[in-house]
Amino acid sequence: SLRPSLPPSLTMYGFSWVGPALIWLAAQPPIDGLLLSLATTQYIKALCMTVVGKEEVPPDVLLGWIISIMLLYFLALLSNRKGRLGIWGFIYFFASSDKKCRKPDDSTPAFTAPSCKRMKVVFIRHGESEWNAVFNEGSKLTMPIRFFSALFAELLMFFEQDSVFFDSPLSKVGINQSWELMRALAAHPTKTLDKASAAKPVKELEVAELVSIIRGDSGRSIVAASILRRAISTGFIALAPRFLKLSTKDKVQVMTSLQEISRNVDTLALAPPRESPQIPVAEGRQKYMGDIMSHFYRTRFDTRLNNGNKALGQKAIKRHEEFIKWMLQQNETDMVVVLGHSLWFREFFKSYLPKASNHVAKKEKMVNCGCVAFDFYRDSKNVHRIPPDSIKVIHGGFAEKKKKDKKA
Repeated sequence: SLRPSLPPSLTMYGFSWVGPALIWLAAQPPIDGLLLSLATTQYIKALCMTVVGKEEVPPDVLLGWIISIMLLYFLALLSNRKGRLGIWGFIYFFASSDKKCRKPDDSTPAFTAPSCKRMKVVFIRHGESEWNAVFNEGSKLTMPIRFFSALFAELLMFFEQDSVFFDSPLSKVGINQSWELMRALAAHPTKTLDKASAAKPVKELEVAELVSIIRGDSGRSIVAASILRRAISTGFIALAPRFLKLSTKDKVQVMTSLQEISRNVDTLALAPPRESPQIPVAEGRQKYMGDIMSHFYRTRFDTRLNNGNKALGQKAIKRHEEFIKWMLQQNETDMVVVLGHSLWFREFFKSYLPKASNHVAKKEKMVNCGCVAFDFYRDSKNVHRIPPDSIKVIHGGFAEKKKKDKKA
């Protein structure tokens, strides 16, 4: 017979059903047709000759081999952290409901009440990522070339704590965009602010005064970042003068609550809970900046709020609320600088700007390396609000909506 008998160990441990199950499954269309077609290929005939000494094996045996190989591949993936992340990414893509956010309203907080809390907030979106460069930029005709080039690079770093697709790092364009933001911030004159002036809302400050607080020249500010590397690296480049000037006590608060809103694998972090993200290899090799970036990655993280990747059932509204709770507990600071992502930022604006507002922040993404400041309020009745007139563009701002050409 061409059909090998089951190993005695399988029968001994109650797996005698495997053989009949394979025979039944191999007979079901369209599996039966696929197995017959596969069995006629030269590669399968050569494999059969090597394994059992004949060019043909029954369909159920061939199916058993295929399933065994798939199981071995699955076990190999489980033995590798990136492989486990890939399996989780597959499950997350189809089973998550990440995009649910807070419904906006037109309630007005008691702005002048002593119990009403206010914080100046600055959003900085990351530069272009490798994921953006493959899927969102360039011609659609060349997208397959970009994809397979990235896939090849991914395979080469399979056993490394680095990736093109997972926790996608900055592309070369993204690195240059981060440098451009650094130069833009450095171009503003230094403004020396006393304690009272630094505490004023965004609405009452000039852009140069806001930039002085961001750079650490005046006032008190704290930097918070998504656990994804592209947001962190953007901040380390754009705010490098700040981190070089201030002591190592000026840590970046790495937070799961700032993780991007999406089901794509580029929004899944490589860093385990409570651990520091590792610098992307290409960024560590940058001329002039590589050593400084590596130093920042080693010394500038506070990882207490890195709870690992967003949970399957966790919705965006929960991460927004967790961030707001933490932000309004920062009583010793005048400003929170957030290094994050376009969808997270846009949904935040949509949730906390008035429902009646038509501000562009509710409709369009911030551009790569865009920098926007605003005031955030919450009163004793738990009314949250971003006043539309408090929003100030420091650099880049929001993307312009692409208009389709109309036929005459």
